Amino acid sequence: MGMFKWIARYLATLAALIGLVSCAGVQDTTANASVQSASSGGGVLSSVSPRALNVQPFTMVRGVGVLPGRIGERTTVGDVTMGYVTLNPAPETLFTEAIKSELSAAGHSVAGGPTTVTGVVEKFALSTPATATYWDVTIDAALKVSVGSTTRSYSDICVSRTYVWPSDKMIADLSSKCVSGIARKFAGDRSIANAL
Repeated sequence: MGMFKWIARYLATLAALIGLVSCAGVQDTTANASVQSASSGGGVLSSVSPRALNVQPFTMVRGVGVLPGRIGERTTVGDVTMGYVTLNPAPETLFTEAIKSELSAAGHSVAGGPTTVTGVVEKFALSTPATATYWDVTIDAALKVSVGSTTRSYSDICVSRTYVWPSDKMIADLSSKCVSGIARKFAGDRSIANAL
């Protein structure tokens, strides 16, 4: 067989395999995250005598048509989409529970009181940029929290490198880690402690 025929067959086989993998591999998925308990022991929030707080469910800024909990998509080399990822529970629920956990760890009641705590998840975006050998699973998160009339913003970019397909569990664990990290920043914020 001539070199030209061999190259033509090789390219045709490669195109067929890419087509099969692309069709079979694209699927939406759900990553089931869990709220991690407060690890900071309440931070500077524990320096304030116990307060009764009214923690409202947090909200999230979403683009038009973006489903609740949808945080991004998994991609492969060439930025080819391999399906959307939905986080369960949604980021705003994870943040609400994480902030409640930090306040409770500091000795405060979160069941109701004169001071209102609200929050807006301004960003919670998953990306999985890929190279030929690995993926950098990335969560870019931003949260704005108001305690009474004091408003503070927190953000973090959490990255985990993997040499195998970014699994639902890996995405869920990274999401939980990122939420916990931002909650610890909240717990260590002197301005929030003063607002209580």
